[in-house]
Amino acid sequence: MPRNAQVMLAASLAFFFVTATTFTSLGYVLYTMVAELGWSKASAGLSFSLLGLTCGLASPLPPLLMKTIGTRWTMVAGCLVLAAGFLLASVITDLNFFFVATALMGIGFTLAAPSPAVYLLATWFPRTSARMIGFYFMIGSSGGIAGPLIVGTIVGLTGDWRLHWLVMAICSTLLAVICFVCVRDAVKVENVDQVKEAGGQGEKPAASGTWTVRKALRTPTFLVLAAVMTVVQMVVTSTHSILVAHIANLGEGAAPGAIAMSLLAFAGTGAKGVTGAVCERFDPRHILVFGLILQAVAMAILWSTPLVLVACAAAALFGTGWGMAWLSAHVLILRYFGAAIAGDMVAMATTATTLAVFGPVGAGRIADVTGSYAPAMLVFSLLLAAATAIAVLFLRAPDSTAAESDAESEKESAGQDAELVTQLVPAE
Repeated sequence: MPRNAQVMLAASLAFFFVTATTFTSLGYVLYTMVAELGWSKASAGLSFSLLGLTCGLASPLPPLLMKTIGTRWTMVAGCLVLAAGFLLASVITDLNFFFVATALMGIGFTLAAPSPAVYLLATWFPRTSARMIGFYFMIGSSGGIAGPLIVGTIVGLTGDWRLHWLVMAICSTLLAVICFVCVRDAVKVENVDQVKEAGGQGEKPAASGTWTVRKALRTPTFLVLAAVMTVVQMVVTSTHSILVAHIANLGEGAAPGAIAMSLLAFAGTGAKGVTGAVCERFDPRHILVFGLILQAVAMAILWSTPLVLVACAAAALFGTGWGMAWLSAHVLILRYFGAAIAGDMVAMATTATTLAVFGPVGAGRIADVTGSYAPAMLVFSLLLAAATAIAVLFLRAPDSTAAESDAESEKESAGQDAELVTQLVPAE
C-alpha cells in the first residue's frame, strides 16, 4: 500500500475511533455508571464538561509536539493518553479519579485528531488536499454513528461498563501501533504556523480584503456569530451527555437512547455534507436561521413528548439542524472575513464556545433538583429560540468601509466557500 494511503487510513481510523469513544458514547456509559456508583447527575455532567474543556485547552499542544517529536509520535502519544484514560475509567470507584480519566480522554482526543491529520493530508496530498480532508472529516463523523451502538452492544450484552472501558483501552493501544507503523511526515514540521496553515495549502483566498483579526473581532457580525455558535455548542454538548438518560427515563431503558444518539450523529453528518452545496445557492444566513429553528423545535419535542419513538425522531431532527447551523456559521465567517484570516477567526469563535462546557453541569443540576432532564430540554429550546432571534435581527455582513475589499474577490465562486470550509470546521 502506498505511504500516502497508509497515512490516510491511519489518520481516518484514529478520528473515527476518538469520535466513537468519547463525546458521542460517553453519555451512554455515564447512564450506567451513575446508576451503579450513585453519583449525582450534576457530577456526571461535570465529567462530560471536563472532556470538552481539556479538548479545548490542549489544542495548542499538537503543533508544538509535532515540531518537537514529529507527527507520528504526536498521534501515538495521543492514542496512549487515551488508553490511559480508558484504563483508569475501567477501575475507578471514586468520582475524582473519573474526572482525571475524562481529562486524559480530552487531551488524547486533541493529540490524535484532527490537527495532526489535517497537516498530514495537506502535505501528502498537495493537489487533492481539500477532497481528502473532506473524506477524513466524513469518516471521522461516522464514528459518532457507530460509537453509541458499539457501547450499547458491549454494555447491553455484558451489563459491565468496566469491560467497555477496558476494551477501549486495548483498542487505543492497537491504534497507537497502527499510527506508529503507518504515519510519516511528508514535510518535517519546522514551526507551528506550518500546522495552522496546512488546511489552506494550494487554495486561493476567497477574499483578498484588508481585514485583520483585530478589526474582525470588533465587528458586531463576529460577536453575533460567536454567540450563536456558543449556544449551539452548549446545547449539542449537553445533548450528548443527557440524551440517553432522558430517553431511558421515558420507560424503555437505555437501548433506544443509543439508537437516538446514532440517529443524531447520522443526521448531523449528512446535513453537514449537504449544507456546503446548499450554501452555494442560498444565503448561508437563511440556512443558519433554519438550522437554529430545527434545533429549537427538536428540543421542545424532547421536552414535551412521552413517546420514545417521537424522541428518537426529534434527535434526528436536532442533528439535522445542528449540521446546518454549524457549517453555515463557518461559511459565513469565511465569506465575511476572507480566507486569509478565516482560520484565526474560526479558532477565536471556537475558543468562545468553550463556555459550552457549563451546559452538561447545568443540565445535571436541573435533573438532580427536578428528577428529570425535561426542564433542561425546555431551557435549551428557549436558548436556541433566543439565538434564532439574535441571528434574524442582528446578523448582517460587516461594514464594507471597515476593510477595503478587492472587487475581483466579490466574483469568487461560492463553491469555493464550501470547499474551503471543509478544512475549517473542527471535529465534535
